[in-house]
Amino acid sequence: MTVTVVATVTVLFAVLWYGGGRPAALVEGLPSPGLLTEWGLPFVRLLHDVCSVATVGLLLTSVAFTRDEAIRTSARRQVVWWASGWALTALATIALTLSDFLGLPIPEALGAGVLETFVLYIPQGQAFLLVAMIALVIAVCAMLRGAEPVLLGAAVFAALPPAYVGHSASAADHNLAVSSLMLHIAAAAIWVGGLYGVLTLVRRDRDLVWGIRRFSAVALCAYAAVGASGLINAWVRLGGLTTLFESRYGLLVLAKIAALAVLGWFGWRHRKVTIARLEAAAADPVESVAEGPAQTEALEEQVDDGEESSGEAAERQEGAVAAGPAQEEAGAAPPPRLSAAAVEGRRPFLRLAAVEVAIMTATMALAVGLSRTPPPATADVPNVNAALGYPLPSISFDRLLSQSRLDPIILLGIAGLVIAYLAGLRRQAWPVGRTVAYFAGVLVLLYASTGGLSAYGPAVFSVVSVEYALLGTLAPALMAYGAPIGLAGGRELLPRFLANPAVALALYAASPVFLYVLGFFELAQSSHALHLAMVVVQVVAGLVFFVVVAGVDPLPRAVHTYTRIQLVGIAVAVQVAVGVLLLLGPLRAEDWYALVAVDWAPDRAGDQRLGALLAAGITLTVLLAVLVSLLVRVVAAHRRVSILNVQKMDDRRQKK
Repeated sequence: MTVTVVATVTVLFAVLWYGGGRPAALVEGLPSPGLLTEWGLPFVRLLHDVCSVATVGLLLTSVAFTRDEAIRTSARRQVVWWASGWALTALATIALTLSDFLGLPIPEALGAGVLETFVLYIPQGQAFLLVAMIALVIAVCAMLRGAEPVLLGAAVFAALPPAYVGHSASAADHNLAVSSLMLHIAAAAIWVGGLYGVLTLVRRDRDLVWGIRRFSAVALCAYAAVGASGLINAWVRLGGLTTLFESRYGLLVLAKIAALAVLGWFGWRHRKVTIARLEAAAADPVESVAEGPAQTEALEEQVDDGEESSGEAAERQEGAVAAGPAQEEAGAAPPPRLSAAAVEGRRPFLRLAAVEVAIMTATMALAVGLSRTPPPATADVPNVNAALGYPLPSISFDRLLSQSRLDPIILLGIAGLVIAYLAGLRRQAWPVGRTVAYFAGVLVLLYASTGGLSAYGPAVFSVVSVEYALLGTLAPALMAYGAPIGLAGGRELLPRFLANPAVALALYAASPVFLYVLGFFELAQSSHALHLAMVVVQVVAGLVFFVVVAGVDPLPRAVHTYTRIQLVGIAVAVQVAVGVLLLLGPLRAEDWYALVAVDWAPDRAGDQRLGALLAAGITLTVLLAVLVSLLVRVVAAHRRVSILNVQKMDDRRQKK
């Protein structure tokens, strides 16, 4: 532990010194925040990142890598402390960043009367205030049993806002830079935090192999996402290979790539050697013994309080027992302890994982130092729209088909949908029509979220309205008729409360209402992060609605066909009302479109009316098609009942 801390701090200060993030020499007459701010800000950011990673990792471990309730309880207790530290370091970062902005020492900066303005209106202040609030909620709710999945989602989300206010936000193609950095941070938190959780908690689990296998699969995916997103972000920031070797920023990026390669070797070593030893040792895992409770109590204190190094605690826990003579007197069999073979099988994994965590922490320090290093100037790309961050030629039908705006977060999500469905197809035979419907929906989703609609959507209302109609209605409807839940083999995959018809309808109707009635549309147009969130909300809400309405998938509770017809009818009414509002109401996002200011932009009033008609046409066509399929099903059911009744009457006549 001590070696890890020393190495991490050393790497941080070395990178700050080499990259230019160290305190600059004082210039007479210019304000200075002081050494406390200039050295303290990166150090506090490192603590902030460590706390966030540990919080994510402990929650992930509790959700996915252990089935032992005692270990989950221990994880919840640790989350309280790590999330509290996360909130405190976020607040400290606000104070230090304000000091750095104003060029004043911390007491003077806090007393300047601009703190409220900074946290409410300046992006850096807003980001870390949001992080502090979410982290505090996680700390307060951490001990709630069963809340871990929700808290895990909140923790991963809370790790992302700092990416939106860093260097990437000012890059030439800032949308791509921010998306890649957000994916990079989320994947790294899952990977590094997951290993921390495994090393500190799952090593105490008798079913260690089960947890390690699951972590290994998650770690491989996270490693690939970290590598791919990091390369994309570096390419956007550097602008080419030349600056990679000719600038200090580029050389530090190379150092980070080298660290990633080393960590990749650790992962390969785990999969090929240490996990194999764990599995071999699992053949003779335990032996029953009974010893005094003192040994157990001492062990538990050492593990929970963290007074030993990970390797020492693991070895002592492997040789300890969890019961005493009192249990034997009561007639209870003493719990088993690990056999010598199991102990020897676990040691290589734990030792290698401890070294891996140390390298990961040092790499986090390298990343913090890199964030304080000024990137090299890149050549200007001609005709770049300042508001959008990328060139946007005049719109045409051909360009709507040929242009693209690839986003790593969206591509990763779509890849997950494809892989999950293909994995289900490998397990069982499946109707061709359902498979075709599902992948047709995926193709619509891919085009709407990364094709020409995504490129021109931020500048043209009619284009983005079509994009949202495809994302929220056509793509999820096709995917729902692919019966993904049935293919996965479990009706409980859709939570019971989401399978409630009223909830499904509310989710589907809320998307257009929030966008066009409550004024969220302009925010989603001007903020790439909010647009990504809107894409996810549209797809998820639409998929839940059409899974409930289509009636192809098994659900936790039965939904009558007449109820489904009513849901579709209400959805049609909502879409018609929103369409009429866009046709007759005021113009949307006028300030944003004035900022984009493309010289080929269509008339805004006419374009909004066109967008309302196109979106309503797509949405209503899909809903009416679903309604027709439900009516056909009702007619077919009545016909079957009529045929059965006729057959029964014939049988009675024959008997008479």
